[in-house]
Amino acid sequence: MKASLPDELYADLVLVNGHVLTVDSRDSVADAVAVKGNLIQAVGANEDIYELVGPGTEVIDLRERTLLPGLIDSHMHPGSYGVFKTRGVQCGPDIKSIEELLSRLEEKAGATLEGRWILGYSLDDVKLGRYPSREELDRVAPRNPLYIQRRDGHIGVANSRALEIGGITRETPDPHHGKIDRDEKGEPTGVLREHAKDLVYSKIPPNTVEGYRDGLKIVNEEFVSLGLTTIHASMTDSKEFKGMQRLRRDGDLKLRFCVHASGREEGMLEALIAAGIQTPFGDDWLKITEVEWVFDTSTSGRTAAYYDPYVGEPDNYGILLYDQDDITERVTRAHKAGLRVGLDGIGDRGIDRALDAIEAALSEEPREDHRHRIEHCCYVPPPIQKRLKKLGVIDASANGFLHDLGDAYKANRGEEQMRWMWPHRTLIDQGIPAPAHSDCPVCSPNPWLGIYGLVTRKTSSGDVLYVGEGITPMEAIRAYTIDGAFAAWEEDVKGSIEPGKLADLVVVDRDPLTIDKDDLKNVKTLMTIIDGKIAYVSEGWRR
Repeated sequence: MKASLPDELYADLVLVNGHVLTVDSRDSVADAVAVKGNLIQAVGANEDIYELVGPGTEVIDLRERTLLPGLIDSHMHPGSYGVFKTRGVQCGPDIKSIEELLSRLEEKAGATLEGRWILGYSLDDVKLGRYPSREELDRVAPRNPLYIQRRDGHIGVANSRALEIGGITRETPDPHHGKIDRDEKGEPTGVLREHAKDLVYSKIPPNTVEGYRDGLKIVNEEFVSLGLTTIHASMTDSKEFKGMQRLRRDGDLKLRFCVHASGREEGMLEALIAAGIQTPFGDDWLKITEVEWVFDTSTSGRTAAYYDPYVGEPDNYGILLYDQDDITERVTRAHKAGLRVGLDGIGDRGIDRALDAIEAALSEEPREDHRHRIEHCCYVPPPIQKRLKKLGVIDASANGFLHDLGDAYKANRGEEQMRWMWPHRTLIDQGIPAPAHSDCPVCSPNPWLGIYGLVTRKTSSGDVLYVGEGITPMEAIRAYTIDGAFAAWEEDVKGSIEPGKLADLVVVDRDPLTIDKDDLKNVKTLMTIIDGKIAYVSEGWRR
């Protein structure tokens, strides 16, 4: 007979008869978990957890399904994704031809008032074979300015009306850190790279706090259905941050946000310093964890900075978006103020220059456990590995690129460089922290596509990019759990299923440790629990 316990010791929720991947320091596997309030109360064998079942305890029978810690995406753009969903027209990656793209845009133009902006997003020129021409865009949207953003966010395509509003003509010089593509007659083609796109994008009516709030509310539901319980929100401007706070105030913030404040927004860094904010700052639902600058750019768009030129373009070494003295001064100022820094670095030259800025800041004011990050950190050959290790910098890896953009990376950089692209096997072996992310909406927010890529090294076409850097399913799960928690100083409160940690849990429909590796991309979330409460239940769970 079970001994009676005081009511306050009984669990509020228990999950039993499961395959619990705890992701603790020993990667222990248990049968069951007990939750009290918003915290994990106990983890262990079924018979031990049943001792905590009282009259008011909810009991969930997992029926031998797998339970994981809540998944963490350590770099994405939820605000942009939400705004695209509410304001824009999807231009990929599902679209398979230029004709299909133009048809979708023409349909949108027909339903849009004359003179109103039409915004497209997620354009995939690699899949389509080329960018749409300015003339094609003029034909489908003759009455409206039209701007389409490439899926990486670093390149845009505009029709003639949009170019006119942006003041772009054949006489317009390329802006600093940008390029206007031109035809053989010197006329703009509509393709605008890096800072050149800002000439048009800055003329589009800006996003509002309400727009961000509404968009975030929509995409948060999607994220929770994928088993994501925490996201690191990259390049968050003040309006997006207010939108997040409104969701929190209204009780609609469905998952946890670690905010990367946008260093690009004028006055942002100064405001953080003046307010005395040091990172991390906030609570378990919404906190500022770094200030970030987009320093390097896009390999799939052929703008990221490398020491060697792009395949087929002997004069193209990529573009950096800040002069070195400028970015070093910004990073040093943030570092001295107690703010963690994130710098986007993709190519080896971009990563090296970003590390130069961080190293300069650390030389002026040394600090242990600073946890500065290189965001994306794609091409990481041995010399860069040594610098990351020496400086204690986190490799915030854009592993989601491997599946979604890997074919473009190989085409643009050549097979030889795939050896050191997202080299997670080596990073783990060297003890370099490498949390995982999607960079959504650049790539799918589905973490299981990222896990699949980490393990198999397979792109969306099935090509394999140097299989020797593949890691085990358990190591890939760690990249999306405890490693993501470490990247935001949260390893003591989340990222594993251990007593005292936040009760953020995910039930999936198959065991990622035993299924065929190619089946990892098909893993589905059955239930998501956040803060001890059920936030999502799939139809698959009910069957």
